[in-house]
This record gives sequence, C-alpha cells and structure tokens, in this order.
Amino acid sequence: MKTVAVVATEKKYARFLRENTEKYLGRYAEFTDYSIREVEQKKGISEDFVLISAFNIFQQVRSLVTEHTEIIVLSLSLNKKQMEKLKSIPKGTRALLVNYDDRSCLHTITSMYDAGFRDVELYSYCGYEDYDHSIELAITPNEEQLVPPGIKHVINLGESSVDVRSLYEIADKLGVYDEFSTREAIEARKEYFYISASVDRLLGEKETMLSRMRALVKLMKEGIVVTDILGKIYLTNEKANQLMSFRTKVLEGFNIEDVLPEAGPGTEGEHIIQADRATLVTSSVPVKSGDEVTGYIITISDFEERERAQHVIRSQLAGGHHKARYHFSDIIGESRRMRQVVEQAERMVNSGSSVLITGESGTGKELFAQSIHNASYRRFRSFVAVNCAAIPDSLLESEMFGYEEGSFTGARKGGKAGYFEIAHGGTIFLDEIGEMPLQLQAKLLRVIEERRVIRVGSDKEIDIDVRIISATNRDLHEMVEEGTFREDLYYRLNVLPLNLPPLREHPEDIPELVEHYVRKFGGSFTFSDDAMNRLMGYGWKGNYRELRNVIEYLSNQRKDIIRREDLNMLRMESPKKALSWKNVENTALDTGIFEKFTINEGADLVLYREILRVLLDFCDQGIRPGRMPLGVELNTQGIPVTQGELRHYLRILAQYGFVKTGRGRAGSMITPDGEKVLRELTKIL
Repeated sequence: MKTVAVVATEKKYARFLRENTEKYLGRYAEFTDYSIREVEQKKGISEDFVLISAFNIFQQVRSLVTEHTEIIVLSLSLNKKQMEKLKSIPKGTRALLVNYDDRSCLHTITSMYDAGFRDVELYSYCGYEDYDHSIELAITPNEEQLVPPGIKHVINLGESSVDVRSLYEIADKLGVYDEFSTREAIEARKEYFYISASVDRLLGEKETMLSRMRALVKLMKEGIVVTDILGKIYLTNEKANQLMSFRTKVLEGFNIEDVLPEAGPGTEGEHIIQADRATLVTSSVPVKSGDEVTGYIITISDFEERERAQHVIRSQLAGGHHKARYHFSDIIGESRRMRQVVEQAERMVNSGSSVLITGESGTGKELFAQSIHNASYRRFRSFVAVNCAAIPDSLLESEMFGYEEGSFTGARKGGKAGYFEIAHGGTIFLDEIGEMPLQLQAKLLRVIEERRVIRVGSDKEIDIDVRIISATNRDLHEMVEEGTFREDLYYRLNVLPLNLPPLREHPEDIPELVEHYVRKFGGSFTFSDDAMNRLMGYGWKGNYRELRNVIEYLSNQRKDIIRREDLNMLRMESPKKALSWKNVENTALDTGIFEKFTINEGADLVLYREILRVLLDFCDQGIRPGRMPLGVELNTQGIPVTQGELRHYLRILAQYGFVKTGRGRAGSMITPDGEKVLRELTKIL
C-alpha cells in the first residue's frame, strides 16, 4: 500500500487535512500527519507522497524528501459547515475578511462570491492596515488573533476542506478511479461539500473536460501552464515541469506568482527568464468568458530551441539553397601574400562586425565570405548570397526586406520573407555592393543600425540577427567622394576590411592553381618551363576566373605537354618583364630599377625603407592609409617626418612603381615590386 504524509505548519491543521483526505482515500493508502517541526526532527520524509497546502511549506520540506517522493499541493475550498455559518449574514452587510496575507484574503473572498454570497461587501484585512471603523463584523478562517479589537462580531469559519480537484489528483496518483462511488465517500461529500444537485451532475463532466485538456496540453511542444483567475496553477505539461525544474519540481497547486512571477496576472506579453543553463521565454494571455477574465495560459519555451525551429522554417521557405560550401582549406595559395590574407580573414571569424571584401573581379571574394561564415559560430545557419547588380533596382528592396500580400502588382499571395529574414542567425553576403542604388543604401543603413527590417507594404518591425559581409571590385573611397555611395554606410560596412590581391601580385601561386584546375577538368597534361613562365608573366585581368577559363580551354586540346606557342589566347602580355616561376623573388632586381633608385635616393634610403615597411604593415591589415595616419604611425615609431616631406617621398616611390597612391582619401599601398625592394633594403641597411 502506498504511503502519504500530510504536512502543515501546525500539527492540528495537518491532522485536519489528513482526516479530510482520509475520508475518501483511506482504503487506498496509509496516511500520516506531521507538523513542520516534526519533519525537521525526523530529518526527512520517506513516504511515497507528501501533501502540502502552501508554497512556504514546500520550501521547507523540499530538501527533506527523497528523490522518489512526489509532492502534491492541495487546493482548499469552503465546506458545508462554513456555508451554513455564512447564511446567517444579512444582505448588504459590510465585513472585514481577516487572514494572514492579501492573497489568502482574496482567495477566501473569491470562494465566497463563487458560492453565491455576493450581497456581502467584503474588505481584506491582514492585521496591520487601517480600516473603516464603522464596520462591525469580521469573517476569518481560523485567524481570530488578527481581528482588530474594535470589531463587535466575529464569524470564525474554521479551516477549509480539501477541494474536489485535489482529491481527484491524489486518487489518480494512487491509481484509484472510483473514490466517490463508495458509501463512505458519498456521506463525506454530504458532510464536507456544499454541492447542489446540478453541480453534482456536472462534476463528472468537468473532470472529463479537464482530462481532455490534459491530453491536449501533453501534445504541445512548448511548456504550458494554466491558472485560475487568482493565478493558482491547476494544469501543466511535462515540458513546463522540465523547463522550470531549476526553480521547483512541482508546479500544479502553487500560485504562479510563487514559482513564475514573470508571468503572473497583469504581465501579458513575452518576458525573458535566465535559467541555469538556458534562456527561457514566457508568454501570458488571459482566458476570457465573454468580457470576464477567468484565468491565464502561460507558455514557456527555450529560446535556443525556438531559434533552431525558426531556422529550419526559414531554410524550408528558401528551398534549402542558402548554404556556404567553401572553407579556408579550399583556398589555394602558399605565397606570403596569400597566407597573410587568409590569416587576416581567420581573425575576423568570431567577430560579429561587418566585413568589407575588396578586390578585382575574379579574386575569390565569395570564396572568402563563405569561408569566414563556415568557420564562425553561425556556420549552422543560413548563408544568403545576394548579387546587388543582378537584381533590377525596382525589385531589390522587396527581395532584400520582403513584402506583404498585395503590396504591389504581382506580389505573391501571402507575401514573402526577404533575404535578411532568411539569413536570421546567419550571414548575408552582399556582393557588388557598389551597385546598390542610393535610395536603398539609406534603408540598408537603417537595418544595420536598428537590426530590424520592415517588409514592403507593412509597418511591423521584424527583429533580425545577421552578420553582413559585403564585397565590391569598385573603389568605394572614390564613390564616396563622387557622392554615389553613402559615407555613413561605407563606415558601417567597412568595420573589418579585407583586400584580396590580384593574381598578378602573387604569381608564385599560379603553378599550384594550374595543377588544381587541371585535376578539376580531368586533364593529365603538363606545362613546359617556357609555357609556365608565360602564364606567370601574364597580367590576368580576370584573375582566377580567367586562369580557370584558360585551363578549361587547354583541357579540351588533348595535348600531353603545353608549350608556349599553345598559349596564343593570352593576347594581353603584362607590361613588365615575364616572371620566372623558378626565381620569382628576384624579378624586381632584373630591370635595373633598384640600382637606379639606390644611386639617386641614396641619402634617404633608411627613411624610404621605413615608409615601405609601415605601408606593408597597413597592407597586411587590408588598409590603404592616407598621408595623415601614415605620418602618425611613422612618428609613433620614432621616425620624424612632416606631411610635406611624406608627400615628396611617396611621390618618388610612386614614380619608381614601388607604391601606388590614390586620389583624395583613397590612400597608398605598397606594390609587389615595393615589397621586393623593401627586402633588399633590409638586407643592405
């Protein structure tokens, strides 16, 4: 036989609750009553079930029960004897309802009104407030010591009885289904419960409806908590118990304000709760009968689970196409320049800041963007690539930010999520950002700053969490100067700049790239040294894309060895002398420029070396500094130089082809020849 412990603050009340419950279920379990003091002296409770009536008792006994003991919170209601006492009160009487706290007062008042005593005007009193001294009657459930001395008449209702719903719950736990059918139970009902014949008939129907509600709530994926008008919890599902286990193992029977104050009455809408290992989101909505609120339904969900579910839905809406395929391991190139660029990109991985990738067409901007995404914590979410030049201006806004049904002619029924919504939690790649019209640039800036989008045809803001990587082969500095690109947007996009070098600036990587493309197209041919020198000395205005095209062409020629004369399609020879793929590092010295430079500028070679060194450092960070930041850095490193002197030195270096200077704010950068001269100056100085 199962064992049940009934625990209350005082022994007398514990005995009352035990007798009250035992009348119905005494044949099915062995009941024992304890005061809190007895439990503490016992140093534990070993019974199968523990019955309590208040949250403060739960807090005291929770550490004293075994892990197999289940705690049940009893609901109390007015019994027949209490009802008989209340019948003697004349209609229109004003009375104090005296109890130990406001919530208990409100519970008793509500029970009286529900029982039909609506003609009595009741005022709650907890023993310390001021009250209307013209009131002569006090009603109290066994708290006479709190009644103020000026009250002439007191009705002590005594202790309330265990509510029918609690008895059903206990019976269900004990596996009993006919607890109200025995003669003893029927007699007990007549004695304790003031139930009319119609209510008696409806009791079974109400319990059937509650059972159906329980079955429905169990199917819900979110945690569900249902309360009455006072906030007392009478229905939960397993998910709610699991999510709220960090506060309590028991929910039903407690008041929502005790265990989940964030979702109590009057706290409609969503609220965030920080649990031990998770972030929870609660939402409370009132249950109404007509215009009257009769209770509340609270949903509890794990924030991360919600985000993952939304990601799956977004992926399905997008057809599952928005995935990044490339990783840093797919980037080919072991030259110093490429290693520096890859290392710089890897340092950007775990930042949430915007990245601006610049470089000529065909230098692999999307390859780097996908690699950054796939190495970041966002790799399990969408990577949405948008070519700003490929979408007509009239459609770009609706594609980027989405639209509502009927917002324009031809709009899809039901509307459509925009690229930013689909990319929520992941990365959006804005390729050819320099082609975006000015009007849309202003809206993009607003999205970046507020992290919200508004669909075309709507006024509702949608929160987004998206990392932006943009790319362009245009000079955005120059576009800002011309007024064709917003300066404020440029600075928001260019938080982490990444400049990709053209292929001609790291020709030592060409042999490895050629080998990769030969394998890709299923070829088995090789190149003569002369042919490889031709490839390495070519200008490659189309960069990787052009090289790929050449190798694909050669793979269709069915030749075992490719010689120089087979490369006639390379019509545009590089203006500089063809590079030797076996001796790349020495090419800057073969032209005699270095000798001429050292003779003409010999007095300032140390200063030139330092300027080139600092420029290279900036270049490694993807920055083209203007004269001001370059001069500041030189002076910081103990190399005094004025802005006028720096302008002169940069002009000389540019004449020799060692640096490239831009107009306006475009800044300066070191060229491949400048890097080689820097190495030689470092050796001899």
